[in-house]
Amino acid sequence: MTMELKRYQQAALDALSRFLTVSGAKGPAVAFAEEIARQEEEARIEGRRLEPRRYDAPHAEMAEMAEMPYVCLRLPTGGGKTLLAAEAIRLGAEYLRKPHPVVLWMVTSDAIKRQTVDALKDRAHPYRARLDAVTGDRTRVFDIEEFETLRPSEIGRFTCVIVATIQSFRVTDTTQRKVYAYQEEFEPHFSGLPAEGMEVVAAADAAREPLLAGREGTVKFSFANLMYHHRPLMIVDEAHNAVTGLTRQIQARLRPSAIIEFTATPRGVSNVLFSVTAGALKDEEMIKLPIRVRPHDGWEEAVTGTVATRNTLEEKAKRDVEFLRPIALYQAQAKNGHPTAEELRGYLIEEKAIPPAWIKVATGENRELDGVNLRDPNEPTRHVITVQALREGWDCPSAYVLCATQKVASATSVEQLLGRVLRMPYAKRRRDAALNMAYAHVAEPSFAEVAASLRDKLIDMGFTDEEVRQSLRPAAVELDAQGQLFDPDPVAPKPVLTFEIPDSEEARIELAGLAEAGAEFIRTDAGTLKVGVKGAVTDAVASTIERHTPEAERPALRAEIGRHEAKVQAALSPAEKGAVIEVPFLMVEMDGDLLQADTDLIMERVEWSILNHPAQITEAEMSFRRAENVIEIDIEGEKLVYSQTQTTQLPLAGLADPDDATLEASLVQWLDRQCRAEDIPPTDLSAWLSRIVASLVSDRGIAARTLIDWQYPLATRIRAKIAEIRTEVRQQAHQIALFDDKAALGTDPSCVARFDAESYANVPTTPTGAFRLRRHLLGPDRVPLLDGDLGGEEFQCAWALDSLEQVDLWVRNLPKHPASFWLPRVQGRFFPDFVARLTDGRLFVVEYKGEHLATAQDAREKDLLGRLWAERTGNLFLTVRRMQHGVDPQGQMLNAVLAP
Repeated sequence: MTMELKRYQQAALDALSRFLTVSGAKGPAVAFAEEIARQEEEARIEGRRLEPRRYDAPHAEMAEMAEMPYVCLRLPTGGGKTLLAAEAIRLGAEYLRKPHPVVLWMVTSDAIKRQTVDALKDRAHPYRARLDAVTGDRTRVFDIEEFETLRPSEIGRFTCVIVATIQSFRVTDTTQRKVYAYQEEFEPHFSGLPAEGMEVVAAADAAREPLLAGREGTVKFSFANLMYHHRPLMIVDEAHNAVTGLTRQIQARLRPSAIIEFTATPRGVSNVLFSVTAGALKDEEMIKLPIRVRPHDGWEEAVTGTVATRNTLEEKAKRDVEFLRPIALYQAQAKNGHPTAEELRGYLIEEKAIPPAWIKVATGENRELDGVNLRDPNEPTRHVITVQALREGWDCPSAYVLCATQKVASATSVEQLLGRVLRMPYAKRRRDAALNMAYAHVAEPSFAEVAASLRDKLIDMGFTDEEVRQSLRPAAVELDAQGQLFDPDPVAPKPVLTFEIPDSEEARIELAGLAEAGAEFIRTDAGTLKVGVKGAVTDAVASTIERHTPEAERPALRAEIGRHEAKVQAALSPAEKGAVIEVPFLMVEMDGDLLQADTDLIMERVEWSILNHPAQITEAEMSFRRAENVIEIDIEGEKLVYSQTQTTQLPLAGLADPDDATLEASLVQWLDRQCRAEDIPPTDLSAWLSRIVASLVSDRGIAARTLIDWQYPLATRIRAKIAEIRTEVRQQAHQIALFDDKAALGTDPSCVARFDAESYANVPTTPTGAFRLRRHLLGPDRVPLLDGDLGGEEFQCAWALDSLEQVDLWVRNLPKHPASFWLPRVQGRFFPDFVARLTDGRLFVVEYKGEHLATAQDAREKDLLGRLWAERTGNLFLTVRRMQHGVDPQGQMLNAVLAP
């Protein structure tokens, strides 16, 4: 069973596929520029900003490698880089036009190498399952230490994956590495191969090895030379721990055909083809965010806070549907530091009364986690102590709380340990919001210092600056320069109630348990706890503070709480006061069922068959030119030209040439694997592909052997044709379901986009400066990012909407957010820019289009969909232009809402 790819993973692979396809025609530099331009245009339409990126040729001084594709896919920690690396082998094979290439899978350490080899050799592991799916169950996996077992008969007939560390090849003197050494058993590999460019046996080699006497100047039968000949597809995994990419000297020795790098932190902006944000991982329920951070004066307090947080989370987890036992990770110090792993273990047992069976120590000397299944309900582990043994090769999504026993800035292992607590258990959101966050207790007294230190750690893990700001949340209150409590969150700060109570361990533990209710505290030199409560004071918080307040001071406390509640109410946004905007989605009736008008759902009800469409590849779609022994293929409007010599492979000795019928049958089987799709029955696809091959051979007179030579371009053209057919079917289904005279459209009260206080709780916001947006549902400071600055056209449209007296409330409708309102396009969804509720109760949906986009095809499609929704729901939709017949945006909107 293969793992289903997440949306961001598929998007990364799509970008890689487009890049490699165009690279074969125009070279990697042009392909890179076109892909980045495509992403920038998509980001501009969606109101996102992308960092600038450039392409640097990996080895420009070597003519044959100057055009070698070399790109990096950036995914934050927890993004599934290894899974994508396995899938990228299929795309690499298509680019190389080799069904089974040699793959050199480079990692940065022996620990990761062992982990990767174990996963890829285990046929039950999702990574191996993914590999077998893309190779047709023809996979061979080798540890670099066992490369001698690689046989000539396996190369070309199987996808041979050799997993190695970068250090195995990075050496100036090649005599110091086994991969460059002479291997007598490799002689069959080199039979008939040209010697040009390969390392030869030197006099020093012959002096060391008597077997090499007299072979000076001949090709060395080495693993490196074997790679040089076969030009492996190179996968570089987790390269941020080493110098990004490989040295030019190593490239020259191994001569890879393409390098695809997967990393959380590429060095600079060169060759970064696709970048996944931490926000995308959160949206796909892959990681826990935000991170609640509590500073402490010393490691003992940090441990105490960690135990309390973990205990609270376990109680919450007991109410979850699936079993989940939160685990705390403690970062101990080495033997010359303090506290050591043994000191931590003793403190947990003696001071915190933790049963010894609940504690595991995983250091270089102690391997108590080996063989332990932390998902087993009968396994008692709740606390794991380590120094840096968990940095690589260990993963436990049930880890929730990190305890750093020294300053973060000086703890080299904190970054890796933090990555462990970010992974979401079983990759799904929990009903209790507390179980969707990560927690860190740090032996450092200042939140500002902790946040500054963690900022760099998170950026090293693949977060952006904006995501760090949105992801770090204090779990304790700080003091400003005047010694006053304040809320460090720069977005819509809430009023803070402050009060002092006597310091006691009981009070600290109880208040720690109320952190999610907004209670926070710090210890003062006067022996008191300065307590802060952000926002509304719950009954539980009020009763706890009052219980620890001296009797004589309780009336003053109650009065202060009353004044605080008045401030809270005055600062609340309309949404926080309970205001809601609900926008009905468009519904369509099909086969007696009412379903959301989503084109994917509509397609599930449409019966279509690939057999009803022409099984032909025309001359215009794919032309074979025999002159000069080249082929031309038209893919997505690009004329790609390939030299036949690029696909020449050595014949296997002893095998008879198959006849044409056998070649055709094998080609159909191979195409079936390459072109299979979930919405096409395998029997239909196979029959349709058989017709295509027969048509090419019989009608166009192309020999079966020629088709075999060009099977990858053929598969690419066929997949494109299937996509064209599917798009045609979607367009017809979309048109009939929504715009046909007999279309049954309506709404369902239970199917609405609901905008409330939680809708966009963690999205980046637009700094509004002196502008005060009076009618925004989430408050003037909670407007999700708009395209451009305060002078931008989209912000000016928002400002005009906010100024209309006929508007009761409005909200920015964020593109692609799960809480947003959308309408169904033929491909994808349309997210209008703004949603408003008018004072007369009607809804007013607004899409802004700049002058250069106003007449574009997609603008017309969106306008048609919006007007259809308005007609069927009795509401209003308007596409606003920068200027329409001399009327500005405010006038256009006013005319629309006042129209009879």
